Amino acid sequence: MSTSMPKSSSLHDEHLRARLARLMSGDLCPEDVAKLYIGKRSSSYGRASFRELADFAAHPDLRNRGPVTDRIRDMRTTFKPMLDRAINGESPPIREILDRAESNFRMATDEQIARFSRGLKRKVAEPLLTSALDKMRRGAIDAITSAEHQIVVNFGDSVIWNPALRGQDVFDDFKFVMMKNGLVGQADGARMDSARAVVILHAITAMHGAAFDIGDGLVGELQAGFENRDGCLEVTAALKFQGYPKQVSMKVGLFWTDLLGRDHVGRELAGRAGPWCFPIEIRDGKLEPIGSMPPLPEATDDVSTIDFPGER
Repeated sequence: MSTSMPKSSSLHDEHLRARLARLMSGDLCPEDVAKLYIGKRSSSYGRASFRELADFAAHPDLRNRGPVTDRIRDMRTTFKPMLDRAINGESPPIREILDRAESNFRMATDEQIARFSRGLKRKVAEPLLTSALDKMRRGAIDAITSAEHQIVVNFGDSVIWNPALRGQDVFDDFKFVMMKNGLVGQADGARMDSARAVVILHAITAMHGAAFDIGDGLVGELQAGFENRDGCLEVTAALKFQGYPKQVSMKVGLFWTDLLGRDHVGRELAGRAGPWCFPIEIRDGKLEPIGSMPPLPEATDDVSTIDFPGER
């Protein structure tokens, strides 16, 4: 005797619906979150964080595209002229300043764009900046309007950074995709709120340890921890810059959460704020190391480290 599913639902969706129902019941199984991300990876309805985290789960070995690697590229573009000036005392070439204006704009929030463009909205400010950059790169300086000049100076002479992902946005996107795919009704959407922490913790474990390669020699890996002034869990990357008296390593925040480390890590990690260079997993609702933890690395004078946290 065979059992048929309703025409509006596939066996795959019923499988995912059962996992989501279990989460909403309070049985917070991390594997359920992972299966939901992978199961709707191709049906994310434009929610970039959902697709990005599903891609991390599907391809954890190496990331070379997506919002996180795009943000790494932008951060390096933004920070390099500042380092040249601070360490070598050199004024960066105009080309790098123009590139920084673009990277700053891409990373800026709507509020930051309004602040740096005298109240303009993103859709109004963007064509002004694009026009100014095009004219300057073509050498048509005399054709730049006063408004264009002001916006390219403001964004080119500033340092703006924001994480690629934030915890609340990740959870909001997760809820949206679940409801949009019909795995839960709109009226029951609030029942997912009890799974907020495990969804965010899953995002941390999905990103942690992933390698990145942006294609021009800048490689590294993402590491989780809570070594920041707020003690909140985050995922960071170490960007290494060459060409200075000694190597410069810049720790930049790529995923920022409001989950306090003291509340969401086990006993073994409580005394190791990170960034962690060993594997982690979720056990009993908290982050725990897998296996034994290596000893803390010894401090060295060969590298200068600059910390740019994910929260701004």
